[in-house]
Amino acid sequence: MKHLRYLPILLMAVLSALASCDKQEDIDRSYTDYRYDIVTYLGVNGTGAVFEYLGHGDSASVKLQSRVTVKDVKTNQRVLLRYEFADKSTGAERDVNVYGCNGIFSDSLRQTQASPDSLPCQEIKLRSLWRTGEFINLHCQVEYTGKARTLMLVADANTLASDTVDCYLVHDLRGERATFWRDCYASFNVGALWRKDTFRCLRIHLNDVTFPETEYYDFTK
Repeated sequence: MKHLRYLPILLMAVLSALASCDKQEDIDRSYTDYRYDIVTYLGVNGTGAVFEYLGHGDSASVKLQSRVTVKDVKTNQRVLLRYEFADKSTGAERDVNVYGCNGIFSDSLRQTQASPDSLPCQEIKLRSLWRTGEFINLHCQVEYTGKARTLMLVADANTLASDTVDCYLVHDLRGERATFWRDCYASFNVGALWRKDTFRCLRIHLNDVTFPETEYYDFTK
């Protein structure tokens, strides 16, 4: 019951802050008008860094032209981009204002002959799993260690000739002590498998504590 006493005070503080913000017309747009997307860094040209955006499923790609440069990011690496479109034009190329660019786990689908039960698949908290073109993208939470970890999407080689290929999210803390949960983004290129004529369904198995009743997620061609 003691916590309920603070609720009106907190609400008043929030409303007051909102009212104050409403009076400030010079708030930087980078704090108010932006979007987050997982995109591919294509490199830099005479204008600035260039990225490729893919919508859900098989949507056409859009080239994003910025006027900034980025550090410590390799060409064709997947990144989490915070940005806004510079204008309301449409088409295959768009100018953007970039406010942040962070590298994420970026890898290609791997394969193994090992038994799925032997793979290190430590827990995650799933937030979202989706496909854009030839990429499977993941937003989840993982336990923080402060050290390097292993995060890969691995196909069971024994199923590669089937129309449904079983894949497993390998997550290994490498024996490090875990503390709190934090956000994690990853993107895996599955194009080599997706283009196979015999392939029909990519089935991803996760050790997920958010939806433990869901055994797997299917992505159908």
